[in-house]
Amino acid sequence: MIHDYQTTRRRFLTSCGTLAAGAVIGRGLLAADDAGGHTPEPLYLKSWEAIELPGERKFKEFVKITATDGSVGYCRALGGTRDLKLAEQAVAKTNLLDHEALYNLMVSKHVPESQRKILDIACWDLHARMRDKPMHALLGTRKKKILRYGDVRWHASDMTPDRYAKQVASYLERTGVIATKLHFPGNMGNEDSMPLKDIMNTLSAVRKAVGDDRILAWDPYPRKAESATTSLDEAKEMIRHMDDLGYSWLEGPLLPVPYEEQIPKYVELMQMKPKLRIQAEGHGSPIGDGTPYSDMVRWVEAGAVNQCSTDAYIKEGMTHAKRFLDYAKSRGNLVINLHWAWAPHAHLVMAYDDSICPVAEFPMTEDIPKAYLDGPHLLAPDWPGIYCID
Repeated sequence: MIHDYQTTRRRFLTSCGTLAAGAVIGRGLLAADDAGGHTPEPLYLKSWEAIELPGERKFKEFVKITATDGSVGYCRALGGTRDLKLAEQAVAKTNLLDHEALYNLMVSKHVPESQRKILDIACWDLHARMRDKPMHALLGTRKKKILRYGDVRWHASDMTPDRYAKQVASYLERTGVIATKLHFPGNMGNEDSMPLKDIMNTLSAVRKAVGDDRILAWDPYPRKAESATTSLDEAKEMIRHMDDLGYSWLEGPLLPVPYEEQIPKYVELMQMKPKLRIQAEGHGSPIGDGTPYSDMVRWVEAGAVNQCSTDAYIKEGMTHAKRFLDYAKSRGNLVINLHWAWAPHAHLVMAYDDSICPVAEFPMTEDIPKAYLDGPHLLAPDWPGIYCID
């Protein structure tokens, strides 16, 4: 393995520059499935079954699909769902390799989201597996590794800014990562909140403890204090402070709901032209890891954010997440922050440039063998499909 620990905060921020537009949103994969222009014969769903994979793995329950030519695909039994009866009925005469059409059909026929995301992911796994390629190679590999970030949570009731800062520094030293997200409460005016003064002190203490060259972001936590503040003036003060300290992004400077009231406030924050990226997220909001595609577009085109999150496991599957990434590619000024869905996201991030996916959340490896973590980086999977089954 190649060890490269020289990535710095400055180089990271430079890599997040714009890309030239060029993606066509909603384009199916079939036209580009072979370099020679060959389109594979349509495949249809023959059967599906719930299985348990052998071996030492945390998640053993999977759904396995089999196509009419005998090709197979897998998806974790997300949320314990082991039933594809309604999805099977909906897609009976639909090509499993036409992912856009398959996804749209399941939505139009009101297939439960829990089933459609499993079938969607399993079809992508089948497609890459039948081609004997990693999933990212099916899309067109753009890189062989990506910077990964972890998270450090403010748990103890007697935690202080200085103690938390030492905890963050220790975490970075112990894990070998050079980027992390901070999870500590915002100032939301409730029992879980942190006063503005303590927030500012915590942001400063962490930067001082880890040094100028570590990549830091803040995602307010826990749920009752999951946005930074309810005050537009305080949000501006926090953003200026984080810019001075060289933070990379902030998730949820203000509550995002209701959209009609909060989008204009986010626009005002963006008009400050902050150096850090701004993402909308907050408890009880449809925008966050499970953001509908249309909501993401609404926020971006209003000029309210320049970073969005999604998660193939939490919401809708691979095709939905790929739409976010393709939209960002067409924009040239939007970062997609893929959260948590280990194996699917490990492939997706390798298929897009660093200006779209500069960093990925991979502090643990339930779906990914630890051999694919190289210090601060996640290495591109090299097995066929999405999941390392054998």
